[in-house]
Amino acid sequence: MAVLRPFTRAEDNPVDVLLVDSRRLVRQSIQRLLSDSDFLAVTGEASSCDEAIRLARTCQPHIVILNLQGASVDVLDGARKLGRQFPEIRVLVLAEETDIIIQERLLQAGVAGCISSSCSLEELISAIDTILAGERYLSDALAQKLAERRLPDQSGSPFDSLTHREMQILLLVVEGKNTRSIARALCLTQKTVNGYRHRLLGKLGADTEVALTHLAIREGLIRVTQIG
Repeated sequence: MAVLRPFTRAEDNPVDVLLVDSRRLVRQSIQRLLSDSDFLAVTGEASSCDEAIRLARTCQPHIVILNLQGASVDVLDGARKLGRQFPEIRVLVLAEETDIIIQERLLQAGVAGCISSSCSLEELISAIDTILAGERYLSDALAQKLAERRLPDQSGSPFDSLTHREMQILLLVVEGKNTRSIARALCLTQKTVNGYRHRLLGKLGADTEVALTHLAIREGLIRVTQIG
């Protein structure tokens, strides 16, 4: 099915898109869908944000579509790095609707839009057109949830007070990473990482890191995959 071209682009001036997803099959599927339009050209594919940053220097896309499911630290850090190194590139993130905390952090980091990973092709095209016009795009479900979080009777999330570094450490801790691997991933000393781990316990009122994990699950920061 052909996709109608939004009025903001011309056929002889295609939009260059860089796709980022750890799953090759998903990248190929999105590329095939976008190729049906007459104004989008997928000029690069990456399986990680670090690879995307390297590719962005050469292919210079207009838009990066970032879809790294289940890799919250990669998404947060990747979006921040892309925004800092390539402020002219618009970043659109595909995410699960339940990942409200991560999506709010991404918006604070300056991404151009967040959209449900289960969206229709028409909504994806609409989101692309919106961010190309210099506006932000939020799916209806995300916009509603963000508005609800700002209501006077809502207490908010216990993670709202965390800095970006603290959120990084928290996500890696609840993934089960040890101090050494966290230090290596974030280029920190093990002493610094341990300091952050202890600080998180006090800041979030948790006695143990198991309690931190339970809190993250209860608040929807991470999801538990159901088997069977």
